[in-house]
Amino acid sequence: MPILYYTIILMNEKDISEKTLESHNDVFADIVNALLFEGKLIITESSLHDAQPFSNYKVDGRTLHAQERDVAKYWQNDTIRLSCFGFENQTEPEADMPLRVIGYDGASYRSQLTDKKQTDRYPIITLVLYFGTKHKWKKHRSLKETLSYDERLSRFISDYKINVFELAWLTDEEINRFKGDFKIVLEYLRAKRTGKIENWDRQKLEHTHEILDLLRVISNDSIFLQMEDFIVQIQKEEGGVGMCDFVQKIKREGFNMTQQEVFADGENVATNKIMRLFANLIDAGKTEEMKKAASDREYLKKLMDEYQK
Repeated sequence: MPILYYTIILMNEKDISEKTLESHNDVFADIVNALLFEGKLIITESSLHDAQPFSNYKVDGRTLHAQERDVAKYWQNDTIRLSCFGFENQTEPEADMPLRVIGYDGASYRSQLTDKKQTDRYPIITLVLYFGTKHKWKKHRSLKETLSYDERLSRFISDYKINVFELAWLTDEEINRFKGDFKIVLEYLRAKRTGKIENWDRQKLEHTHEILDLLRVISNDSIFLQMEDFIVQIQKEEGGVGMCDFVQKIKREGFNMTQQEVFADGENVATNKIMRLFANLIDAGKTEEMKKAASDREYLKKLMDEYQK
């Protein structure tokens, strides 16, 4: 498969997995409460309603183009719409993110002009959730930063700042503000960045399948697809699950991987280990063993364990 095509598929999978988890009202409310309200229960599941993620804009005044938010929900109190929150998920920093956000927000504000039922104007708030773990967000965070202009115009240019949250760099206090499933994602992102796990409390997952699917695409490791029964069993026995359970399971299934290797891109680590094993077997003239290992998973694991001692 061409590298570009594979990358596009992987990006689409990440996008879909992130949206699927975040679209659950309990997860969405938890993210907003933790990031905007210091973990206080301000927004409830029942007060959230799905918003239209699509909007349109014209190019050259003629050609109509569609734009789509990742996730958007209205926050309502009885019949009064209080706000509209939108999530934009980013794996890599993007310099033009302020332009994208102002496009989404502007379209949402514009729609309020044509909504005859909604006479009270409400704010549009976009949260940019940055899932990157290799480096912090060093791109633009405001409209002015994206523009080239004569400084004499500066005081006449209205700025527009975006809310970027570097998830892998949240503090212990900030992570502990999360009460639901998304906390395990943050624990994984922290561990992936630092190469080590913290002593987090166990928690009960409500959306096990969605969590495992998101961890799969973040880690690029299909081992998470095999964990659902294991996680269900651990939760029955222990009342919840922690990142340490994931790590121990991966290490048992992953040929004695080090903790740092567990949080590296899984497929790359596994491939490198297998390639080193095969090189050692060839050097030792053990081609038959190599052939057997290529088709027998248990035998491959046995050889990996032997050669890593």
